[in-house]
Amino acid sequence: MEPSPENLKVAVRVRPLLSIDRSQDTIVYFGENEEIRVSDGEHYISSTYNKIFRPEASQDEIFDFVSPALGQTIKGFNCTIFAYGQTGSGKTYTMFGADWEMNNPAAQIYYENGAQMRRKSQLESIDHPLDNPIKQGIIPKSIAMLFQNTQEKEITYYSSFLQIYNEKIYDLLQDPRRDKALNIRESKMYGIYVEGLAEFVVENAEDCFMLLAKGDRNRAVRQTRFNHHSSRSHTIFQLLLERDKANKRGVLKKGKLNFCDLAGSEKYDKENTMAHEHVQELTKINKSLSALGKVIFCLGTGNATHIPYRDSKLTRLLQDSLGVSTRTILIATVSPSAGYAEETISTLKFADRAKQVMVKIKKNEISATNDELVLKLQREIQHLKSILNLKRKGGLEELNKEIWELREENQKLKKITNTYTIEEVEKLKVENKKLRLELQHNGLANDVEMTYQDSDINSPIYDTQESNQHRRDETPNSQKMRKYSDFSPNVTGAISPSSVGHSRKAVCSQCGQFPPCEHIPGSQYKRSPPSSYYSTYRSTTNSLESRISKQHSLPKKLNIRYKMHGYAVEDNGVDEEIKEQETRQKELKQIRARLGQLAQIESFRKQKFKAELEKLEEEKRKEDEELRKRQAEEAKKRKLLNEQKKLVNTYKEAKKFQLEEENKKMQRFKQEAEMKRKKKTEEQKKMIEEYHAKKRDVMRELEEYV
Repeated sequence: MEPSPENLKVAVRVRPLLSIDRSQDTIVYFGENEEIRVSDGEHYISSTYNKIFRPEASQDEIFDFVSPALGQTIKGFNCTIFAYGQTGSGKTYTMFGADWEMNNPAAQIYYENGAQMRRKSQLESIDHPLDNPIKQGIIPKSIAMLFQNTQEKEITYYSSFLQIYNEKIYDLLQDPRRDKALNIRESKMYGIYVEGLAEFVVENAEDCFMLLAKGDRNRAVRQTRFNHHSSRSHTIFQLLLERDKANKRGVLKKGKLNFCDLAGSEKYDKENTMAHEHVQELTKINKSLSALGKVIFCLGTGNATHIPYRDSKLTRLLQDSLGVSTRTILIATVSPSAGYAEETISTLKFADRAKQVMVKIKKNEISATNDELVLKLQREIQHLKSILNLKRKGGLEELNKEIWELREENQKLKKITNTYTIEEVEKLKVENKKLRLELQHNGLANDVEMTYQDSDINSPIYDTQESNQHRRDETPNSQKMRKYSDFSPNVTGAISPSSVGHSRKAVCSQCGQFPPCEHIPGSQYKRSPPSSYYSTYRSTTNSLESRISKQHSLPKKLNIRYKMHGYAVEDNGVDEEIKEQETRQKELKQIRARLGQLAQIESFRKQKFKAELEKLEEEKRKEDEELRKRQAEEAKKRKLLNEQKKLVNTYKEAKKFQLEEENKKMQRFKQEAEMKRKKKTEEQKKMIEEYHAKKRDVMRELEEYV
């Protein structure tokens, strides 16, 4: 049966006035039947949407609007929810929750009048939004609802978190030292996906919250005039649901949830006070949002022969959501202040075009006996078994033997041509899940350890062979310390959260303490990130992770898989891992050689910034004062103009009324004159008739007399 098309659902949320907007007028008005109007004397727009949320609307009301679509995901439907609007209009507040970014007051690079300053935000709040359900946004509430509704159902969840920064895709759940942009691929089995993007197996809502905390720490933010932690990248948090059991028709269902928090649009600074990096970010953001607008326009008209999905990474990733097979919900966030009338109208026009888009919703079902599915499951199971056996046998000494065994097994799998029954496929999926959970509890080097502990960007990378040999000689105290040190699935070995500036060994094998100690001298070097991107945006503290760590046991390990070209595997293999480690060791030596120069450059920059800081702050204060004065004057002018317009309208109405009264009087006068004239004419006719009658009588008498 062909699925019936439906319109893309659109809701508009109006945020309350901020402190900087108090002196400005409100231009947003609400009507009946979900109508919203914007009018400021120069602009006017009116439209209706599926739902209008006023400034006093709660987070629960927003979630109630999207929850019906979320429930359909369990049945095999895809769902995408994304927030669109200018910067500071409440997108992250809606998607993640109240004070979400304020609870991650990481030391960031801030720009004021083009000058660069590194400092911490002072906006850290007392309670975290995840601790208070009232403050939670759509993403935390959706996660909690899904796991609550599927407690007794055999479903496997995979979670991933990415960002699109400067038209490049980065994995937010991977080690930020691996500053490598990912590519978009397309296949029949997965559709459009990101190659190399890590997908974590999650068993409960707390696991998802942990990944949210992890990704939030690596997110690109920048201070703007509207927000101390404004998101400068598009982020997509994805949940993939796969059923472990086939239904009566022998098919397996899977659903996908995409939560998109788009970067906010922002005007260019006409006074040229923006930093070069800020201008570059703004250019890329506006480009991707413009491409999204073109796609929405083409889809809304319905007669476009070509849809420009490939104009940006954002539209390419959202192609499935905007085109077919996905139930999509747009939440447009706007500001009611008169100072942002153009941005508000632009957002509403975008939302107006979006509600014209028609999508066909269909279930994601795949036959349980599909050859590609069976081969994928067998590959994953064989790989998981090899990793477990490698761990149990002692590790690297059995490496070559295991590699040859894996290759022989892969050759056998390629020769299998028989079809599989539904029961056999279900057994494969159950075995796959059990192996993942066993890996997850054993805490192997290929797994990700998410300890919620703060790992500094300058922590060193340890050699696998050295760390394995060192672990055999560890004391009980050092083993306890090491439990909290593993950090990345791609960095085998240990990274201690408190090992910044210490030697390559995590702890001393004799005393169990971090170097320097009486046995191991200290090191004067620190590991610096090889990327300018992460040196700008990488957080060094994470209040979010520390808050969650108080509620859950440590450490928490999550299993991981990667979507690679053609099929899904766990990792590139242990042989690839060793090559990668050797490459990292070479990079580490090169970085250490450059650390001295980098330290000198950083010291010079700090001195220069310190000398200019007071001057820049004074200029900023004066500019803010002038801006407030101009805003006040403009407000007075607008008020005076409105009063004059009212007087003119009143005069016009009075003049019109006077003319109408005069016209009525003239008409009455004409009617009376006409009636008098007719009456006089009738009297004259009557007199003439009487005269002629008398004349005839006289003539008759005269004739008789004669």
